[in-house]
Amino acid sequence: MITSDVVSSVFASRECGLLLGDAREVLRTMFDDSVDCTVTSPPYYSGRRHVGDTIHEIGSEKTVDEYVQALASVGRELYRVTKPTGSYWLNLDDKCERKEWLGIPWRVAFAMREIGWKIRNEVIWHKPRHVRNAAKDRLTPAHELLFHFVKSKDAYYDMDAIRKPPLPPISGKNGVVRTPRGGVPTDVWTLQVEDSTSPENDYAVFPEALVELPIRATCPRGGTVLDPFVGSGTTAVVALRLRKKAIGIDASADCLEFTKKRILEVSGQPATSRHAPLNHTVKVSHERVR
Repeated sequence: MITSDVVSSVFASRECGLLLGDAREVLRTMFDDSVDCTVTSPPYYSGRRHVGDTIHEIGSEKTVDEYVQALASVGRELYRVTKPTGSYWLNLDDKCERKEWLGIPWRVAFAMREIGWKIRNEVIWHKPRHVRNAAKDRLTPAHELLFHFVKSKDAYYDMDAIRKPPLPPISGKNGVVRTPRGGVPTDVWTLQVEDSTSPENDYAVFPEALVELPIRATCPRGGTVLDPFVGSGTTAVVALRLRKKAIGIDASADCLEFTKKRILEVSGQPATSRHAPLNHTVKVSHERVR
């Protein structure tokens, strides 16, 4: 059980805020309709995400149904804090038990639909370098899923920001040269899992490219990007590099300290304790969890 303050600010600047606590509790302190885009990868079911903490957190539930409901509780708060034109990108992996896949990603996706989220896309993240499977009766898994949820059919989307490079000029039937604007990306992304380049990094780092495309497409200029399971800080780092504001939440103080170091490397600005991070977005509360 979480016994710390609902919100404890680990880092605060005009562009970025890192908040310590359970995502389900911290999100309740945020204003309605205040976030443009959420990109996150929660702890996997029955998977060890990081070291150093003993806090009970999402991913350690006894049953899949409990895990799905825990993520649904986060999704419900995300729905409230997301702007009507906003997006929610959720990266999930499945789990095989007793020679049967549990179908976790789609079970979570359907739970999000019950909340009100609309499934805009299911993206397959293909990992060309993967852990080989020693099983004799099933194929080696080499992908994860990334769901794109929106609140409305008119959600913000900048396709031009993510188009593939245009093809060489093409001659038409009448000799007219056409220059296409570039292709629309498919829903299969081949991205390599990033290895840690820091000996101090004990945390999983997912590809910056997996975060960059969603942020470019669904967060407008000067918008705010949220990651309620910020982990090693990839979402926040990419958001700042793309000149967006960033909010990161995590139950692990160790993760947030590592993320803080990455943020300082990107921004080159010292943290300040005089202001709440993104105080137009976050209602900072120091009440105990009841």
